[in-house]
Amino acid sequence: MANQNLPTFTVDAGFHDRDGCPVSANVDHPGVSQLHDHAVTLTDVASGKAIAAQCYANEDGITTLNWILDGLAAGESRTYTLAEGNVAGESGVQLNEAAETIAVALNDRPFTTFRYAKTQYRPYFFPVLGPNGCEVTRGETSEVSKDHVHHRSLYVAYGEVNDVDLWGEGSNSGRVVHQGFTHKQGGAVVGRIYTHNNWETHAGDVLMTDKQNFRIYNLSEAAALIDLDLSFIASAGDVHFGDTKEGGIMSIRVHPSMNASDGGKIENAFGGINEAETWGKRANWCDYSGVVDGTPVGIAVFDHIVNPRYPTYWHVRNYGLMGSNIFGGGTFERDPSKDGSYTLKHGEEMHFRFRVLIHAGDATVGKVGQKYHDFINPPTVEVS
Repeated sequence: MANQNLPTFTVDAGFHDRDGCPVSANVDHPGVSQLHDHAVTLTDVASGKAIAAQCYANEDGITTLNWILDGLAAGESRTYTLAEGNVAGESGVQLNEAAETIAVALNDRPFTTFRYAKTQYRPYFFPVLGPNGCEVTRGETSEVSKDHVHHRSLYVAYGEVNDVDLWGEGSNSGRVVHQGFTHKQGGAVVGRIYTHNNWETHAGDVLMTDKQNFRIYNLSEAAALIDLDLSFIASAGDVHFGDTKEGGIMSIRVHPSMNASDGGKIENAFGGINEAETWGKRANWCDYSGVVDGTPVGIAVFDHIVNPRYPTYWHVRNYGLMGSNIFGGGTFERDPSKDGSYTLKHGEEMHFRFRVLIHAGDATVGKVGQKYHDFINPPTVEVS
């Protein structure tokens, strides 16, 4: 039974169908703030169906209520009551720590592993599993030795930071070195891996710092979502990002069988297909799809409207790379007058929001365009 002292929540789908859509609502209510780390449920007032929910304090100390919205058509709304308790059969997002790794499972199903050893060139996620447990990215496999060893699955990197290469893994390349976590917490709806890192020269001198705040949602096997709130921080002096194609602020290297050169497909938000129509082009999102072990799968990266220089350019190749890059405009457009380099002044910060969607089929089957609006035009929530 709902606690009569807790508010109700009415969610409005807006102009888009919502299915597998993360919803969060900031709640200024003493009863809700006491539910941090408690098992909670939302119950649909009309149908009586209960779903898992989760409360935690966000970075501003405000309580956020989180749940996954399914089956709400455009123009419709749904009202929930809130109560303590578990939903049967839901174990949620589980974080299992080992030596310099965090394995992530969704309702006991392996999904991905976050790897952050200081001996690496940068932190990254591998493997990343999609429908039927198929690997949708390339990382610690035999293929890594064949080309582009530095394309490690899902990661953040850039190729010219104060003239230091933090994209490649050469003899003089710099490193993104893990320093610690601000959050490592699973939950019924979302798991949080919030990490901060130093961007260093080969000699170990700090160029800048970052915050990589990842949220992983408890979706069914047909889809998965990773959100990244990323901050670049000029903590050690001015930081100059050079104009180069060698970068993917949000970077993916897909499984080899998905490569567009081997029957896979690249598609962007404007309908551009494969490298010829997507490389060096600006777009709201970019998607890579193909067949892995007989299963059609895809992975998309969403660029948020709040990001600098939105929409981003894409460094995306038929051989399997996909990355966002806002600094390479002159290189991508082959026009020095459009130089995209940028200097972040000492003490300043630059903030980004990205979403990675793993889905069945290609961009059409995976409803990537619709899912993009879940990110930039989410449902509205009224708390009463």
